[in-house]
Amino acid sequence: MPVLFISIKHSNMSSNLVPLTVIKGAGYEFIPLPQGENATTADFHSIRTKTESPAHFTSGFYKIEAGPERPASYNFEETKYVLNGQIDVLDEATGITHHLVQGDFAFFHVGSKVKFSTKSQGLAFYAVTRPIRSPHPNLKGREEGKARL
Repeated sequence: MPVLFISIKHSNMSSNLVPLTVIKGAGYEFIPLPQGENATTADFHSIRTKTESPAHFTSGFYKIEAGPERPASYNFEETKYVLNGQIDVLDEATGITHHLVQGDFAFFHVGSKVKFSTKSQGLAFYAVTRPIRSPHPNLKGREEGKARL
């Protein structure tokens, strides 16, 4: 069986390459809930994409604690991946309540209408196709190379 070897010369790398953005310490443990609220979103990175159909791409954390339901109507796409706890999602299109726990993933389409709740607490990582709207309060200065962690 023939073996193929590929040689890569780092000194000849294209000048069109773009370096990563790495945020150090943008952890969920620093996300405060607003006074009198039981849920919040905390955007921590947002870009205007350079794909075929440019859009905003924003990511962050969603944190919820026991309390009133939190309604949401979607005019953008969103994915949520549950990191810990439980997040209950009532899908108003079907009437089904999904009990999302650690490791569960949900995709919200444009036109989705839901109500979030929990009997304890829940935390999810999300990625959405919208501009940043509630910046992570502890993000400033945490870009790799600037952070003092």
